[in-house]
Amino acid sequence: MQSNLRLSDQPIASDLIPLGHADLIISLEPMESLRYLPYLNKEGWLVTNSQPFINIPNYPDMEKVNAELVKLPHKVVLDVEAIAKEAGSVRAANIVMLGAATPFLGLEYEKIEEGVRSIFARKGEEIVAMNLKALKAGYEIAQHNRK
Repeated sequence: MQSNLRLSDQPIASDLIPLGHADLIISLEPMESLRYLPYLNKEGWLVTNSQPFINIPNYPDMEKVNAELVKLPHKVVLDVEAIAKEAGSVRAANIVMLGAATPFLGLEYEKIEEGVRSIFARKGEEIVAMNLKALKAGYEIAQHNRK
């Protein structure tokens, strides 16, 4: 499944991103991330989960997948489920991924943090805190990989 999201302070003529023009690819599955690399521009970043979701009989060998990921100059590869579990719940995997993508979105971290607070506020402070911990964990890994 593929989705396109374009953020701009200028008018956008199309919601589809042409080949070679994506600034960021976010993927919850490493093989899928490789499938969409033709869309990534030369300075773009890939943020992907390191753990495969093997749902086909001919899934490529992970050594080959990882060898392709290693070749990329701008990448953040992280085990989102393990990080989410450490933050308090594997259900926060998407929030870990959001945190890892945040440095490349052109939005202030504090704004993303406010959004997470707002979305999860009705579920109680414990859930908010757990999701903020997951967000920060992903963000810190991405910040470390940017250097």
